[in-house]
This record gives sequence, C-alpha cells and structure tokens, in this order.
Amino acid sequence: MMEVDLNGIASAWLSQLSHSLDQKNAASCASLFHPNGWLRDLLVFTWNLRTLNGHGQILDYLSSNVESTTIFELKITEDAYFKPSPGDLPGSVSSGFTFSTPIANGKGLFTLTQVASEPGVWKAFTLLVSLDSLKGHEPIGAEQGVYHGNSLCWSEVREQRARIIEANPHVLIVGAGQNGLQVAARFKQMGIPTLVIDKNGRIGDQWRKRYPSLTLHTTKQHHTMLFQPYPETWPRYTPRDKVADWLEQYAVSQDLVVWMKSQPIPVPSYDKDKKEWAVTIDRDGQILTINPKHIVLATGTLGGPYTPVIEGHDLFQGQILHSDSYTGGPQFSGRRVVVVGTGNSGADIALDLHVRGAQSVTLLQRSATCVQSSKTVVEMLDQVWSPDVPTEVADYRSAGTPFNLIKQILRERKDITWEKDKDLLEGLIKAGMDVNLGPDGSGILPLVTERGGGYWMDVGCGECVISGKIKVKSGVGIHKFTQGGLLLDDDTVLEADIIIFATGFINIRSVMRGIFGDAIDQAGPAGGMDEEGEMNGAYRPTGHPGLWYAPGDFQASRFGSRLLAIQLQAIQLGYMKQDIQA
Repeated sequence: MMEVDLNGIASAWLSQLSHSLDQKNAASCASLFHPNGWLRDLLVFTWNLRTLNGHGQILDYLSSNVESTTIFELKITEDAYFKPSPGDLPGSVSSGFTFSTPIANGKGLFTLTQVASEPGVWKAFTLLVSLDSLKGHEPIGAEQGVYHGNSLCWSEVREQRARIIEANPHVLIVGAGQNGLQVAARFKQMGIPTLVIDKNGRIGDQWRKRYPSLTLHTTKQHHTMLFQPYPETWPRYTPRDKVADWLEQYAVSQDLVVWMKSQPIPVPSYDKDKKEWAVTIDRDGQILTINPKHIVLATGTLGGPYTPVIEGHDLFQGQILHSDSYTGGPQFSGRRVVVVGTGNSGADIALDLHVRGAQSVTLLQRSATCVQSSKTVVEMLDQVWSPDVPTEVADYRSAGTPFNLIKQILRERKDITWEKDKDLLEGLIKAGMDVNLGPDGSGILPLVTERGGGYWMDVGCGECVISGKIKVKSGVGIHKFTQGGLLLDDDTVLEADIIIFATGFINIRSVMRGIFGDAIDQAGPAGGMDEEGEMNGAYRPTGHPGLWYAPGDFQASRFGSRLLAIQLQAIQLGYMKQDIQA
C-alpha cells in the first residue's frame, strides 16, 4: 500500500470523526466503527478510564457524553512512530493524531479496516483517545541547571525545595517501590509537590528482601523506569539487586523527596470541607502531622504473606516458612524440602534449592497452573517493547489495544501458543503436573494483571521437573502436618525437613484497612480487572475523594502516572469533581 493511500485513508476517516464530533452527533460517531469495534477513552469524554466494545456500547456511551464534550483541531500525526502506516491486522491502516479541548491537549490512535461488503469504505476497529496534558499545566521538562544567576548551588536549591514540600505536600505517596517512585517523578514533572514515605530502611529494600536468585522475567525494555532508561550495557533480564540499587539512585536522579523508615499511624482522617487529609506519620520515631490534598497508595496489590492454616503445625519438627522469607538455597543444602505452590515464586525457589544442593525438592500442586516459557512470553512482549522503539511510544501503542481485545486475540492463538511450548507442557504433564494456558487459553499475560498469580513463567525449573530432578505431587491438598512432614488428602506422606509455602499474599486492601479504616471500604477494590478490561481503582477515581491507587507493573505506573497527574491537576483547577465514583 502506497504512503499516499495510507495518509489519504487515515485523513479521510479522521475528517469524518471531526465532523461528527463537531455536530455532537453520537450516532454519526458510532457509525464510523465496525460492529465489533472498540473505543478506549482515557479522561476525554469523562473523568475516568473506560473501554467500550461494539456499536451498542459505543453509541450509548457517546450519547451520554458527546453533548458535553468539545473536541476540535483533530490532526494526523506526522512523527515517524505514529504517522499513517500499515497496522498489525492484515490490510489495516493505523495512525496517531492530536486534538484539543477547551482545557486540554489530547492525542489518539486508531486502526482502520475495510468493510467487507463495501470495498473502499474504512471503519475503526480500535480507537484510543486520551488527554495528554492540561493547557497551561504541561510537563516542566529539563531545567537549565543554573539557579539565581549562579548565586545558589544545586545542593542549596534541592534543600530549599525539599523543605517546602515536606512542610506542605500536595500529595502523599505511600510506598517507595517502582510504582511510587515513578508516580512521584511524573508528579514532579507536572508541578505537583509530592512526598513519598516507605517503612523500609532503604529504597529498594522490598526487592532486596526477595529470594536472591530472583531475576525479572520480562526484558529491560518492558520494565525500564520513567524518564530514565537503563544503560545500553544493562542486562537483558534485570537481577534483584540491580533493580533495588537502580530504584535507590533513581530517587536521587529524579530529585524526589522520600522519607524512609516512615509510615502513617492509624487512622488518617479526611476533611470533606477542606478537602484534605490529616495524616500522622512515624518518621523513624519522630511523630509528624501533614495535610496533603491527596494520598496515593503505591504499595502494590499484594499485602502480607498468606499461609493456610493447617492442623498439626506445632507437631512438625522441621522448619516452616513462607516464600516471602526465603533468603536463598545454600542454608538448605542437604535437606529435604517441600515447596507448596507452583506459581512463579514456587518454581523459582524450587530451582534455586535444587541448584544449591538440597537433598530433594518436591513441588506440591493443588490445582492447575498456567505455564509458558519465558522465551515465548518475551517474544510477545518484544513485539511492542522492542529495543528500537522508545518506551513512551511502546506504552502508548500498547494502550491502543484494549485488555479484553488482547485476551480475545490470545485465546484465538492458543493452539499456536501451545505448539511453541509443546515440549515443555507435555513434558510437565508426563511428569505429573496439571498445566494449561490459563482458564480460557489466553496464557500468562492476562493472569498477571487479573490475578497476580496462578502462573509459572518458566526459566529452567520445568526442565528439572521433566528430568525428575525436582519431584511433583499434584492434585491433592494438605490434610495435616506430621512430625516428619505432611499428610496429604490422599493419605500419602511427604517427608520433609523444610516446608516452604509459596502460597501468595493477601490483598493489600486488608493491610491498608488497618491503617486507613473505613476509607478503604469506600474506595472499592484495588487491582484485578473490571468487566470493561480496565484495572479496578488504578490511576482513576476510587470512590473516596483524595484517595488513589497506583498498582500494577512497571509499565502500568509509567503510563498511568500521567493520567493520575492530570486528574489531580483537574481537581485543583475545578475541572473535575472529587466525589465521582469509579
């Protein structure tokens, strides 16, 4: 397809959309979509994150909102990454565009395909529209680095700024992991004074406390940090300690104000008249009170470790621990170990134990596990987050394909996916494991977002299971502990010196409820996906004014932090009401 055709097709469709929006004609707008088309709206028609699928949903949504929404100056993007180009679907055309509203700058991305019964007629299969910034409140960008005519040095400027923020932060972020730090870095660029607190002693400690052999299972392109990509010489898969150290220096490089050894004391209160919180903080023994307008919980969706209550716990003469407390395999050399649970942590720990010389390692599996090789998953991620594409571009392209559409595509490809990992999957089945590609065949990627567990991205444990070096006992639960191990539901006994429960974590809301009280119940769920395929409570209104969640992986907070910053600015400027329900 010639470039002139691509531009002509994209421009003609965008012109029709512009005319329909100008006329406030919802039916006309909806007619520009295929019957099974998708519309993803990030803060444009409503102050929320929404995904609509099919003519009916799109028409209903636009009918409710197009009259109150003014969109103009729609222009095809000319940059190399979003100019009209062949799309991922056969015979499709994709293009980016920009637009304005009375208060904001926006951008979008669409994919068009021809109507089968009407050659030459193009309609949208997907359309993403999002606010990029509020007018007059765009990102600050890089400073000159010269302050007051060189009369002040950088250390003085930084100290002054930190004192102002510490005295009166507009936002308090709880959690200095990758999400909290990326949100704070985004807020700094958007001119939002932000204080970050974390209960750990050092930034990165939540990674240093994980098992030593941990290496991120996605590539560095996918888990890079906002504004600050890794060096070219950085490993393709980042080890645990390198992640921790990178987070620590990231806070310095991005000039973030972070208090470590600090946590809120129960129970912060919210003043609906002043629209601010009163939060008492224990800062390494010093008790302080601050009054932020907003609190962002960036502690992830995982709370404390979950260990099932099992009869006979006190009878067992060996050692019992949760995977959260596992500090490495050398101390278990020569011991018989049972690992309960076959998710990522269970598989990684079992492999580490075997490599480090455990006498025997047995994985206890109660129900089916979704298993794919790291190679297969990374091949899919590399199609979006490839080394030759800027991270911000890859993130926006990813946002242009709604979550439920991704699941649909992956389900349709399940036979191809199984074939790619056929040797691994069939080998595990022969070894006695119950494995699948997830409840609906869509594989690991949806489970990461939907459940945060129930999957095993294999980096070597599978081969050891297949060869018999690591044993598997599948399809049974634990009846009770014995002095020397576990009595299972089928009356068999697993003898063990060490039992490690890789059984996951409770939801963070249970932990946060102990700090924030009833506000957590008013805020609704955190994590998992709603029926539209948007993450519950994430970077969007939670149902409680001034309380926000920033969950998900590196990519989620890289992308979602901009949307969250815009909403906080919109509230400050009076554009957005705080009592909106998610």
